[in-house]
This record gives sequence, C-alpha cells and structure tokens, in this order.
Amino acid sequence: MNLKLPDLKQYKTTDRVYILASGPSVLDITKEQWGEINKYDTIGFNHWYAHDFEPTFYDLSYLTHENHFDSPENDMLIQALSKCKNSKFIVNHINEKKYSQLLDKVDYTLNHINHFDFLNNIPYNVDKNELGKHASYWSDKLFDHFKIKKGSLKPNDHFFFKSRGQLFVSLQLAHYLGYNDIRFIGVDLTSENKFQDLILTSPSSSRSVGKGGEVMPDRVNALNDAKNPNQSHSTTQGTKDKDYMGIHDLISLYNEKYLYEEGIKLTTSNSNSLLVKSGIQHLGVLDKLSIPKITFCIPSKSNLRYLKACIPSIRENAYRKDHNIIIFVDSDEDGTIEWLEEVKDKYKLEYYVNPKLGEELYGIGMAYDFCIEKSTTDIFMIFHADMMLGKNADLNAYNRLKHKTVVCSTRVEPPIHPNAGEKTLLDFGMWPEEFKKEEFNNYVEAQLNETKTTEGIFAPWMMYKEEFLALGGHDPKMHSCREDSDVFNRMHLDGFKFIQPWNSLVYHLTGRGAGSFDGDKERHEQWKKDMNASTLEFIKKWGQSVNHTPLMKPIVHPVYKKSIIINNSNPELKAILEPWFNGGEDIIVEINGDLFNQQDFQYIQQLSEIIQDSGEIGTFNLGNLKITINSLNTYEKDLIICEK
Repeated sequence: MNLKLPDLKQYKTTDRVYILASGPSVLDITKEQWGEINKYDTIGFNHWYAHDFEPTFYDLSYLTHENHFDSPENDMLIQALSKCKNSKFIVNHINEKKYSQLLDKVDYTLNHINHFDFLNNIPYNVDKNELGKHASYWSDKLFDHFKIKKGSLKPNDHFFFKSRGQLFVSLQLAHYLGYNDIRFIGVDLTSENKFQDLILTSPSSSRSVGKGGEVMPDRVNALNDAKNPNQSHSTTQGTKDKDYMGIHDLISLYNEKYLYEEGIKLTTSNSNSLLVKSGIQHLGVLDKLSIPKITFCIPSKSNLRYLKACIPSIRENAYRKDHNIIIFVDSDEDGTIEWLEEVKDKYKLEYYVNPKLGEELYGIGMAYDFCIEKSTTDIFMIFHADMMLGKNADLNAYNRLKHKTVVCSTRVEPPIHPNAGEKTLLDFGMWPEEFKKEEFNNYVEAQLNETKTTEGIFAPWMMYKEEFLALGGHDPKMHSCREDSDVFNRMHLDGFKFIQPWNSLVYHLTGRGAGSFDGDKERHEQWKKDMNASTLEFIKKWGQSVNHTPLMKPIVHPVYKKSIIINNSNPELKAILEPWFNGGEDIIVEINGDLFNQQDFQYIQQLSEIIQDSGEIGTFNLGNLKITINSLNTYEKDLIICEK
C-alpha cells in the first residue's frame, strides 16, 4: 500500500525507537536483548537486511537509480523487500517505477531527499532556523517546489535532508515520527568495518571495501576520497579537497539545535562510538534513561494538609525515585513538624525549622534560599506545598535543562483564576483531600508525548544551583511576595532562557497561601499586607509593576535614576508616589499636588516605557507633569546580583 509520509506516524507504537546501523558492535547484542528490543519500534536502513532482525521501518529513502547493483542478490531494495515483508518502507520517489511490482506487495511511502554538506567552520551559536543557510545544497528547487522556507533542517511532510550518510536521514525519520527516546545501535564510526563482514551469507555489496564491498563503486570512491582512508569511517571525515563536517559532529549539532530543544533524548549503545566523543550520551541497549538527582525545595507555612498530598506525589510520580526533598517549616499552627518527624524516613526527606518559629517569619524567598543552600545536588527545583507532581515531570523538565536556562513545569489548575494560555484549567479537585489523583494521572499520561514548549517562568522551576547562587538568591526585601518576579527579572537580564515544556505537569491548588479559600480571614489580611509591602519594594527597585507576557516571560524596562518634587503635597499623595522614584538625579519629575489626577499617575507608572520609547535630554510636559531628563543612563543591569 502506498502511504503518504504523515501516514507513517500511525504505526508508531512506542516512545522509544532503535536505529539499527551496521557497525560490528551489533554482533555484541545477545539473543535475549534482541527479544527485548523487539518490544519497541525500530528503524533499519541500507543493508540491514543482512541481519535476522526485522525492523518496524526500513529506510531506503536515499537509494537512487544511480546506485547500480551487479545482481538481484546484491540489490539493496530487492533484498530488503524480500526479507523484511512486514516493515514499512521509506523509498526514494525515483524508484517507484523500477521497483513497482515489488513495492505493491508491502506498505511503503515515497520520499524526497535534499542533500547538503556543511563545512567545519559553521558558527556554533547559529540559530536553528538559520542553520540550513550555512549548508551547500544540491538543489534549492526542492524548497521552491514544496514552498518551504530555506533555513531550518528539521524534517517535514515533504522531504528529509541527507548529509554524509543514510544514518542522518534515519535520525530525521525518527524525529519526524515523534519519538522522544532515540537510540543508536551499531553506530561505531571508528572504522569502515561492518557486521556484515563477519556473516558469510551477506552479499558482497553490503560489506566494507576489502571484504567484498569493492563491488560498490560509490563505496570505493568515498573511501579513496577520504582525507585519512585508514582511520575512522569515511562519513566522519572531510574529503581530500574540502573540510566537510563529519557525521558524528553533524549529529551532535542536530541534537543540540533540534532534539534537545524538544526534550528528545538521543543516545548510543556503543561506549566506544565516535559519537560519544562528540557529546552524544552512551546508554546501555536496554538501560533506562538517566537523570541526575535533584533537590525539591518546599517552604511550608502551616501547610500540613497540602504537604500530605504534595510529598507522596513526588515519590510516586517522579521518574527518579530518590530525589532529595527539603522542607523548610516557616510556621507551624497545624502539627506540620510532628507529621514530618513521623514520615521523614518513609519519604526520605529532610526538614528544617525557622529558628524564630512563632515569633517572626523567615519569608518565602529566604526559605527557598535556605533549602537551596542545604541541597547537595547540582540541580534544584522550586516547588510549592500546594502542588502535586505529574508523572515524569522531573525527566521532561530535565531533558530541556542546560546551563543558563530555567525550566518550569506546566500548571494544571482548577478554574479559579483567568488563563492567558500559560496553563491548563481543569478541575481535578479544589482541596488536597478531594484530589482526583487517578483522573489527573490519566490526563498526564495522555500528555507525555506533547512536544510543545513556551517561553515563560512560574513555579515549579528547575535550574543549576551554582548559577542561582551566583545571582545572590532571592531579594529579602520581597519578604513574602514578589520574590519570584524579582529573581525572574534578574535572570532575564542575565541572559537566562526560560523554557516551559507542556509534557512536564503539576496540579496546582492555586492561591492557597493567601488564606482566601479556607476562610482564614486573619491569614488573608496578613497576606494582603505582605503583598502590598513587597509590591512597593518591587516598584521602588524596578520602577515598574510586575510585567510579563501572557505566557509569563518577564518584561523588564530600563531602570532610571529618578526623583520627584511634589508641590502642595500631602502625606497620602507622598506615600502613593514615592515608591516609583529612587532618589536619583538623572530624571526629575515635578508636579502640583492640587492638580494631580489619575491620568498623571498612569504616566508615572509608565514613565520608564515612555522615556525608553521617545525620551531625549531636555524638559517637557506630560499632562500635569514637568519632566526634566538630565541623562538617559540606565541601571537595570546593576540589579542582576542581589547583595544581601
């Protein structure tokens, strides 16, 4: 049956896929291991038919009529079609007529290939959507024909890219089909040797040169054209006339620019593969994906009822079961400490208590910092007591983590607060005691293959401890609120990238720290007081209110040194306006208190934006404001490091 390329996705049955190459290490895999591999989807290519294992997909998409075989016994496509009748074939479109009778007996799809080469001087920091512009293409007509913009090398519904070898095409096929755990078998690249060389029944065309493979002129030519014919595989080298990027470096580049960004894990089963030297992780054939130990940092302010749901969810649903959990008890009016003492061994957690318990709150930012400083892992995760971790949320967040990034999980919340697209509103319970765990788990399971990411930041978030400490931690002036917005601003200014994967999920009983849902009026009034105080500190520091995109990426306007002169002032007006100014002399705002109105206040709130857009040295009037700009120097970068 002739399938369209997108139709192949319906035959994907597992998240893991093995790409089967021809390096000699293939013969190290035992019969028992092949039995386990057979439980997952597989992709074979080129002369894989010489092996007894029948792959799910068979990729011959680059095979062209120019590859002449001396006999049907050596013909790659004929042999593959006759020996792997249950495989789904991906065949170059130009072979449809030549092999039509054979193709009619199997499921196949016709594909186009655009060949390109990279020279080794490609800039490392090139944007992934511009990567292809550094390549030398055989044909730009393919882009024009399918009306696809040239630049990205990501596979599409019409064609794949090939460079240096069919292995790269098969990697693109795995990416296109949507696998998030891609594993190479037999990708050795240390020599031209193939496992077929050791199988007496394999056709000559499938073997390496010197072992019978000289019947393939293309293979002989490639070997002779390699810069060092007797060293690593010819696809890893440049040619005698050009310094082409080797396939091991190309795959590493593709992994960095595309697979990593989508949380897709690429590994190789051979620890001696040249890929390992290029940064591709080695992983045993049947080993689970690995993730380092992470510290979950959880402040608690009399949050016992929430902790009883939060902590078990981490132990049950985390991909790695032995992550560290540190609780900081800032207040205890509900028996939190007693319960933690009872379950600390069961849940393998640490807890610390505010040394001034019952007298003075540490504050949420300082509580987080205490946990982070106590952590012994390289990575930590900020976590709220009113959150329940979804399955593999730690793995799916970690898969997108690298230095100078902050990765946050996606919140699923009951429909209490508005949604601007940064979360999902679904009701799995309003209270921890009525949490619909099974329903939530089923929902998470259905989202695990989601590849969507957005650029924003909100708890829970994960990053490297060393990089957080270099920022100076949370600002203690934001004692109980706005501490997160402040540190997010500073991260943004310091060049951190924010990544929110939508297959890393938590259920969040939002707003429970404010006491607004449980009828605790005293707690709610205290929260409002704390929020107001912290908000004023934030405004005084940044010259703006908390500002971010709908998807929660911080928006930080320039910080100017500003002062205000209020004529005909009064205490109330002074209290309202002074937080928007920091006592600097670069910008002076003068007002008449008797004339001051709401529009003038809006101008003051937006003053940083106004000056950024159209400010220049001099004096001008804006409403009832007289504004004198003496300097346009900005100081927001001075705020990145928090000096306690």
